[in-house]
Amino acid sequence: SPAAATAGDDDAVRRLLDLGLPVNALDRQGCSALLRAAGGGHRAVVELLLQRGADPGLAAQSGATPLSAAVSMRHIDIVDRLIAAGVSLEQRLPGDLTVLMVASALGLPDLAQRLLSAGADVQAVDAQGRNALHCAALFAFTARDRARVVALFDTLILAGVEADLAAQGVTPLLLLLGARAEPGTAADEDTLLAALDGLLAQDVRLDSRDTRGFGPLHLAALHGLPRIVQHLLKAGADPDLRDALNRTPRDIAVMRGFVDIAADFAPAGAARDISMARFLRDR
Repeated sequence: SPAAATAGDDDAVRRLLDLGLPVNALDRQGCSALLRAAGGGHRAVVELLLQRGADPGLAAQSGATPLSAAVSMRHIDIVDRLIAAGVSLEQRLPGDLTVLMVASALGLPDLAQRLLSAGADVQAVDAQGRNALHCAALFAFTARDRARVVALFDTLILAGVEADLAAQGVTPLLLLLGARAEPGTAADEDTLLAALDGLLAQDVRLDSRDTRGFGPLHLAALHGLPRIVQHLLKAGADPDLRDALNRTPRDIAVMRGFVDIAADFAPAGAARDISMARFLRDR
């Protein structure tokens, strides 16, 4: 029974199966015993259920699978056991997500590596056209653990992920720099710089833009990231790129009150006054 499996009681599960309870029976949430045991980290119960012929690909009403539950709850040994049982790594979750995308969105490089080693498709895209690196970039923008982010990006890039794929115009670079985040969201520049270097090494485009027309520099200005701005400028990003409302990254910095960042866009001395005059004229 899923309830006994949730509790991790392998003896109770064995007795119920011996009594004739179907191994793939579902509880009221439409979850199988295997899904409950996998999400709960109960290795002995998972082993027993697989031996008794439980379907490792049986999805709950929510769309969750035993594998996605084990990945989400970070139960590496159970992920390994399900892979050994031949579970599909490409079974789609709601929104057409794959388990590799889930591992990437949760910032789990060790699990991403296991899935890739077992043959997960690094190029798979979800319903929005995003790949695993988009998911990793979403995680990275608010991450604090630099080593974890670097390991995740390295793992996906080494596996050959398309590093510059545009999903409705949005590339991993734009997500890394907060294209989906509210202005004022706290971000750690050390972490972002490390991930940014990983993307720059893949020659990603610096003139990509989201639906607002924001390029990488606009986003770095929006979120108040001075070191990212300097790094992007050194890498050759265009400071005169305009968004959909004809604003430069400098305009965004001024609008947000980031005087130091606005100054990075202007050459020293008189030219700065000219650019300020131009800014006022162009408004």
